This record gives sequence, structure tokens and C-alpha cells, in this order.
Amino acid sequence: MNLTILTPKASILVIDDHPITITGYKTCLEDSGLSLHIDGACNCDEAINKLNNTKSNFFKMVFLDIKLPSSKTSKITGGEDLGLFIRKQFPETKIIVHTSLRDEQRITNIIKSLSPEGFLIKSDLSIKILSDSVITVLEGNKYYSDSVRNLSKQSTSYDDFFVDSLDMQIIYFLSKGELTKNLPRLVPLSMATIERRKKRLKTVFGIPYGSDKQLLDVAREKGYIL
Repeated sequence: MNLTILTPKASILVIDDHPITITGYKTCLEDSGLSLHIDGACNCDEAINKLNNTKSNFFKMVFLDIKLPSSKTSKITGGEDLGLFIRKQFPETKIIVHTSLRDEQRITNIIKSLSPEGFLIKSDLSIKILSDSVITVLEGNKYYSDSVRNLSKQSTSYDDFFVDSLDMQIIYFLSKGELTKNLPRLVPLSMATIERRKKRLKTVFGIPYGSDKQLLDVAREKGYIL
């Protein structure tokens, strides 16, 4: 791929809870010779604040980590939820997911949920992959790394299953110690619907008769919660 210098400078926000990752991305992309302005955010609240403060000169792209702590108000439960917020509030901003997750079901769910323009596995990253992904996405094309394509191909058995934002809220609040009886005041669903969704989640996660604790253990293992 021809690493054409991009002018004028495209603004990119790197969202990751490890500052060293943000610094590393900034260094790699600056060394690649691309004309970019790169900013960073270490949590959901900081990312939302920076996105809201640049509406007149919006970020062309965000690198979005999935394993992020929730916002202080719990309105944004993590990285995937933040991605949905960006899709709704900043539809012109392109999203490249970068994650350490390698669970086929989780990868497929993120693709279905966010339809990101780019998707990278952190352990596969190099200066070339980073710069190629930026150029490809800014040119209006999609860039999914080889690992992501291979993992998503393996997940055909999950095609009929999708954990939506309401499912994620149920799992999130249970992980914070909330009792099921309290969920209707936190999630816009009736108690009966919440119970049906919990039962469905347990079935798809392979524990149809499991406890809520087992549900959370599997959800945590797959990367749905921290």
C-alpha cells in the first residue's frame, strides 16, 4: 500500500485505558510519515468529553479499545457501549476497534453491534498494520486484520446469537452486585423480559441451568465485562 501523506491533518482519538498504548500508537503513526493529529483518552468519560468538545472539528477516526471501565454514571458500560454512543452522536467518525480479545463469539458480536470500519488484534500490531489500517479506513474502505477475519470465520455457529446493549446492561449491573429484582429500575425492561433474557444468555453461553454467578463468570471470560 502506498503510504501517501494525508493532508490536511486528520484528527484521530486513541481510546485505551493504558496510557503507554496511546503513546505507542502516537509514536508509531507519527514515525510512519502520515499527516495526523493524534489525541488520547484513557476512559469513557474522558473520551466523551473530548468528542463533545470537538464537534465543529470532529475526529475523523477513533481507535476504540473494548475492555474499558464504565463511565462514572454507568450510562456507558464499557468500550462497546461507547462505540454505540459514537455511532449515534458522531456518525461521521470512523471506528477502528483494537482489542486483546480473541473469543470468536465476542469478536462476532462486536462486528454485528458496531460494524466498525477497522478491527485489529493488539498482539498482531506493527507500524505497517497501524498505518495501513488508518489509510485504508480514511480512504473509505474497511480494514480487518488477518486474525479478525480468521476468528470471525470460525464463529459461524454464533450467527443466530447477538448480545445487544440491553443484554449488556443486565450483565453489567449484575456484575456490580445488583439483584435481579432491582434491575427494572436500572434497565428499561419488565422483570419478565429480564428473566427471559437472562435465561437466553445462559443457554447460549452453554450454562442453561447455571447460576447468575456462573453467567457472570462466562461473560467475564469471554470479555463482555471486566
